[in-house]
Amino acid sequence: MSLGLASSSIADAACSPQTRPPRIASVAAAPLRVPADNEVTVIACQGEQLHLLPQQAVHWPVRRTVFVADLHLGKEHAFGRQGIPIPAGSSEATLARLDTLLRITHAERLVVLGDLMHAAPEADESWLGSLSTFLDEHRELDVRVCAGNHDREAGRTRIDARVRWHAEPIVDGPFVLQHHPGEDARGYVLCGHVHPTFMLGRSRRDALRVPAFWFRPGQAVLPAFGGFTGGHAIRAERGDRIWISGPERVVAVSQRRR
Repeated sequence: MSLGLASSSIADAACSPQTRPPRIASVAAAPLRVPADNEVTVIACQGEQLHLLPQQAVHWPVRRTVFVADLHLGKEHAFGRQGIPIPAGSSEATLARLDTLLRITHAERLVVLGDLMHAAPEADESWLGSLSTFLDEHRELDVRVCAGNHDREAGRTRIDARVRWHAEPIVDGPFVLQHHPGEDARGYVLCGHVHPTFMLGRSRRDALRVPAFWFRPGQAVLPAFGGFTGGHAIRAERGDRIWISGPERVVAVSQRRR
């Protein structure tokens, strides 16, 4: 199966949407369904086509790569150790969503833009085994993690050794892959860390905060992929482009200027 495209001429001054309204993929619902033809949101970025998926992920088809950020696996266990009762299973649910997305996209490489884990895990935390099972199901998958501030070295030794860690940014074609936002002379940065969200509504009373893809001159910040994460409300500045992600759609937000 393959993801359908709605292709058209796209300007590429930085990272731009299609010049006509795109068809949007129903990729983020849980469980995910197989998308119909002409349903993927496509943007051009540094001469490359990127697909923005409502599961809070970016697909780079030409490199058969999926980018995600901020899974924060094990967060419920970390909270539990602090005496904060959190229902179990959020990490396993995040891995299940990732499993389905990889099967749909046929990606051969997964790049996590930091914060794979929330804290150094205890050896008996259930998600460690679930992660190994996930890797067993995707034996040919190349998994890379750009280490984030939560990916402490002490915790990495308890993660399945098939996960490959990168302490420094990865330069891949026109992109620089890293956790923290910031521009880089070597290429356009794809990163995480911020957990960007966009506020819908005109007042606090009726406002809704939704995950957002935040493309800026020189860098793009992906929304948090993890199902148990917070978010930081962002405001677009001149030159920014924002796409918001709902359960079934990715929608471009009109640019705001200050």
